[in-house]
Amino acid sequence: MSHIAVNVKTGDLQPGQVLAEDVRDFLGRPLLFKGVVLNYRLIQALKFRENIEYVKILVSCEEAPQGVLKPDGIGNNIPAGIHQRVGRFFQKAREIHELQPETVEELSQDIKPIINEIFDNKPAIMDSLQLISDHDNHTHHHSWMVMILSLSMLRMTEMQNVLKPDRQDKINAALGALLHDVGKTRIPLKILNKPGKLSPEEWDVMKKHPAFGYSIVKGTPNLLPISKAIVGHHHLLLDGSGYSAEGLPPLDRIPPLVRIVTVADIYEAIVSDRPYHFAALPYHAMQIISQGAGTRFDSRFIDALDQMVAPFPTGSFLLFTQGTMAQVVRVEATEKDNPIIRIIGSLSKGTHSLVGRICHLYDNLPGMPGERDLVLGAYSPQSLAEKIIEAIKVGNRIENIVGQPSDIHLSCLPEWEEVLAESLEILLQKTRT
Repeated sequence: MSHIAVNVKTGDLQPGQVLAEDVRDFLGRPLLFKGVVLNYRLIQALKFRENIEYVKILVSCEEAPQGVLKPDGIGNNIPAGIHQRVGRFFQKAREIHELQPETVEELSQDIKPIINEIFDNKPAIMDSLQLISDHDNHTHHHSWMVMILSLSMLRMTEMQNVLKPDRQDKINAALGALLHDVGKTRIPLKILNKPGKLSPEEWDVMKKHPAFGYSIVKGTPNLLPISKAIVGHHHLLLDGSGYSAEGLPPLDRIPPLVRIVTVADIYEAIVSDRPYHFAALPYHAMQIISQGAGTRFDSRFIDALDQMVAPFPTGSFLLFTQGTMAQVVRVEATEKDNPIIRIIGSLSKGTHSLVGRICHLYDNLPGMPGERDLVLGAYSPQSLAEKIIEAIKVGNRIENIVGQPSDIHLSCLPEWEEVLAESLEILLQKTRT
């Protein structure tokens, strides 16, 4: 299939277009894999990266796997300059020792249009793939997303009459969420970017980031106490577990705005690629968080988040028993929990006949895979293959995931042949070693 190079900065990229090759950062690390369907948020995120001028797009988009052809609804009217200014703040954060009042004022002005957009509308269903951040940019991207999530959850609780935030509450939540991980600028990059599990000593250092953050913001007179509490206490859980900034008075009752950011923080961490784990789908992230409902996390805010997120984002990839692979091709706002999937490939001869078929995930059609058959989910075929390999490493047998290695045989839609064949070869090579 042919492709064209499209200028990222000129506005020529459109939702629904499909990447013809991987997009990488200036160090060669993958940001987005070929085959990913672009949406508004991914296009905006690409524009923010100064080193990316062109991406290659499949010419015959009507023949390619189709993604959602509408913006994902969050941040559509927020000027790009706000995101860039926030990014510059985090770039300089490793050089500052305290937060200046004028910086708080600038951030406060920047977040006002974000607050207006979120609270003037019903919270949008978050149905989008995350742009994988390079690790040096991670704190900026994560903090931005936690702010958007926290404000959206606060808006949802307002609509549900759970909370009644005033204008200052919204500003406090936004600033606290945006700054919640500013203390990570004090964590050595070799720890922050470590690809494997942290040693106990390294983990002790990592757990100091709320204290480092609080030391940066505590003397800022125009940052109100609740925003500072978010920075210092966002890892303190309802049951008293977790950790907080040293030197802060203990909390008899964790304020609601802190609890909201705690839920947003852990959710965003689970659904994002990190040096030490692959991004999980919202479906799996909500399962993990819900296990702590009422004990570690405030159930009200888990419910609010659950109302907002699409468990299976458009463009994501699912692996089912018997090696059936599907892509989520559409998520309807009225049925966000029941996406439309398209079988794009099969690793087992027994399910080759399903390739090309389309259904809702919960249709329970005879012979078609459903939620009960789901094994793994990922944001790209390559990531799916890597997740299978990781699952095998931790004790799962290959036949429990994709069938007997000797029986693996790929059948797929023509437009997915190159991508899936490459991912399958990676899988076979790794499972042979």
